[in-house]
Amino acid sequence: MKKIYLLSLLIIFSSCNRNNSLETTANASFIDFFLIDNPQIKIDSTLIDFSKDEKLKLFYKKYHFETVWNSKNQRNFIIKEIGNAEDEGLQTKDYNYTLLKSFEENYEHLIDSSIIKYDLLLTKSAQKYINHISKGKLNPKELYKDWDLQEKKVDVNKILLDCIENDAFKTIIETCKPNHIIYKKLKSCLKTLKQFPEEKSFALINLKERILPNTQSKYIPIIKKRLIYWGDMKEKDTILSAVYNKKTQEAIKFFQTRHGLKPDGVIGRSTIEALNFSRNQRIEQVIANMERWKWFAHNLGNQYLLINIPDYSIVAVKKNDTMQSQRVVVGRDTRKTPILYSKISSINLNPNWTVPPTILKEDIYPDAIKNKGVFKKKGLVILDLKNNEVDPNTWKIEDANKYKYIQTPSRNNSLGSMKINFPNKFSVYLHDTNHRNFFSFNYRSLSSGCVRLEKPLEMAAYILNDSIKWSLQKIKDTTDINHYYKLQKKKQFEIDKKNAKLIAKNPKLLIEKKVFPKPKLKTIAIKVNETILIHQLYWTAWETKGILNFREDIYCLDADLYSKLRY
Repeated sequence: MKKIYLLSLLIIFSSCNRNNSLETTANASFIDFFLIDNPQIKIDSTLIDFSKDEKLKLFYKKYHFETVWNSKNQRNFIIKEIGNAEDEGLQTKDYNYTLLKSFEENYEHLIDSSIIKYDLLLTKSAQKYINHISKGKLNPKELYKDWDLQEKKVDVNKILLDCIENDAFKTIIETCKPNHIIYKKLKSCLKTLKQFPEEKSFALINLKERILPNTQSKYIPIIKKRLIYWGDMKEKDTILSAVYNKKTQEAIKFFQTRHGLKPDGVIGRSTIEALNFSRNQRIEQVIANMERWKWFAHNLGNQYLLINIPDYSIVAVKKNDTMQSQRVVVGRDTRKTPILYSKISSINLNPNWTVPPTILKEDIYPDAIKNKGVFKKKGLVILDLKNNEVDPNTWKIEDANKYKYIQTPSRNNSLGSMKINFPNKFSVYLHDTNHRNFFSFNYRSLSSGCVRLEKPLEMAAYILNDSIKWSLQKIKDTTDINHYYKLQKKKQFEIDKKNAKLIAKNPKLLIEKKVFPKPKLKTIAIKVNETILIHQLYWTAWETKGILNFREDIYCLDADLYSKLRY
């Protein structure tokens, strides 16, 4: 049909110009247009109506049930984009790449029914690809109970219509992809890893004891090969030596830094586990992280706190500038820190701590059954439904759930001196801690789900952003019981000084000594007026200045996610 149509068109065109021996530029453009683009073909609507794909029905209804992919350039762009799906951590086979390419290569010989079949397939493949690059192939809410991210709404038909009608495929498709720098650098990571030579045989290191600097071990030659493979070590001349020499130590320290390990040069369990990762495993890890970044918000906001759980880190970002960075402690594997998106609502200075049900059930009650002294030991006050204090000696496990258990404000409170609140269904927050020694540990998956801050008061001062009412010094004074003792002492001194003058004038004057109550810290709630978002996220791979960085997958999510992506 297409050949007859084109032939008729050329005959009509040539007859109109029989007396003109030279083609005009306009005429040449007219012929080129129809040589490239093809006329629309009517599609039997029943072919689409029987489909369960509502997006497909709506799409073709918009085009009056006619073929849409009539432009060769537009078809080729989408096919090429799908052909590069691996660059986005996806698979070309999910989008019928081979079949689409075959259709296009034989396009000039296709009959109308085949063109219609091709058109429908290209639309479905493009819709699916746009959906996957926009919000991921998988839905995290179907995979995890402790992931609460804002669900992305993607109107694939609108995106496709904009692409086709404005002929702006490249610009629009790129805006569908995550625009965060970490995602873009993950793509660079993937490309870099694929350039590493494929390992035909990969020997795992089965080390049970630590290797200290300047010692010998039969594993050192294997370790050197791994370091050279990954580019952490450049020297090859001592590859067979079993001596853990200075050059190898420096390479190990660099390797440890890239993997978030303490760069002490000691080759222990964590270092060996990282060395035992193969190239393909790292590729799979990067792809899993790329999928997660498709789930995360494309725009993190103008001002936000970003927590990377496996990296045990938090950064405060404002207008793309990092204002603060700190170490954090996150939830252990049995009480994972949830992945979430929220907005900071308030800050509590000197917070009291109401013990959550999980901790009561798993930690407090079992100990209290054995010894009721655990309440006093942990600084817990038991309150009944009317907020009357209950004597711990009268406590019974049968009545345990009738009470609430509270730690009053103090530096040794489980929440420490400060708590940052934000709405979430997990009842978690950011806070100080009474276990400040944890921040010196390399492995910091130690909390009961909340995120503990290394410098909580500095973070509070940044968030409140009020140098007059809530300067850092004011916050420190407000949360320091010694400050109140000093104020009391100063006040007593002023009273004593005044009384001394009165007695000097009247030696017989009797003045009753004023007794001050013991200072106590009071909980202060401060509303946060600025819009500061909080993102608790999970990623274990990234690239910085061309250097690949990996972190321990503390919740064991990477391999499982990759297998589901490739299922």
